[in-house]
Amino acid sequence: MFTSIERVLKYIFSLFILISLLGGGIVFILFVVAIIAGGERGSTMAIYAASGIMPLFIKIAALAIIVGLFYLYLTKSHSLSLQDEKNR
Repeated sequence: MFTSIERVLKYIFSLFILISLLGGGIVFILFVVAIIAGGERGSTMAIYAASGIMPLFIKIAALAIIVGLFYLYLTKSHSLSLQDEKNR
């Protein structure tokens, strides 16, 4: 039973991390386009990226961290552990 829960948590964690990374790229592109556009239009785009889109992706990244912590708790291991694979 734990293996299926672990797989689901790993999948959800990976999905949330991917979405948050892609969202960071989208926000970066919006800021670059806003700088290129300049003026009132660029200012509006930068404000929308900072106050409209970025908080959503920050919340998704926070959810990914929570799911990742649950995964670490269930598997009782993490990537920085000094244990061999045989000892688990």
